[in-house]
Amino acid sequence: MTKRKPAKRKPTGRRRNARQERSRETVKRILDAAASLMAEKGADAVTMSEIAKRADVVIGALYRYFADKRAINRAILLDHFEQVDSMLRETTQSVSTAESLVSTMQSVYELYFELHQRDPLYRNIWSLVQTDAELQALDIEDTLKNANYLYGVARPLFAKATDDELMASCVFLLHFAASSSRLAVALPPKLGKQIRPIFQQMIADMYFNQKDGYPKK
Repeated sequence: MTKRKPAKRKPTGRRRNARQERSRETVKRILDAAASLMAEKGADAVTMSEIAKRADVVIGALYRYFADKRAINRAILLDHFEQVDSMLRETTQSVSTAESLVSTMQSVYELYFELHQRDPLYRNIWSLVQTDAELQALDIEDTLKNANYLYGVARPLFAKATDDELMASCVFLLHFAASSSRLAVALPPKLGKQIRPIFQQMIADMYFNQKDGYPKK
């Protein structure tokens, strides 16, 4: 009589899932620690040792997840992009007219502007972008991605605008929304406060020109 071999148990994946969950938690702790240190000290002043100590991980573990501080900076920037992308998509879901698009984009800009004023992390992120060509390329890539999305929302609402005009307007709005928010922080407070209403008026002028069709040369 031939003995049957006991059936092999199929791996449940629980150990792997637990390891993956612990890894995600560790990465989040590292990025949260780096972000809080950047907000306190400025991006350039933060060291890997300080991040490891704040995150309560040994320095070797930190390097297993991030090769250097530049990799941490990149992860923080990508997380920032994800937050802004979500805000843009959530706020434009119900847009159905040119007027509602203008008012929505003015509101989105106000939210973004206020984030820069009260959260030093936003300012420190952009100080990193200015000195790193890779981060600058990621910034342009994200701007174009969001501009394509915004173009898709705006295209049915501005029949007289050409494709190129409308796409350029979307790129301009998103890029300079970020630039003007950072500029406002750097200016004397009284002057910086004027940036928001001026740029909001620019949003209205730009899109209403699209609605009527830009004057041709």
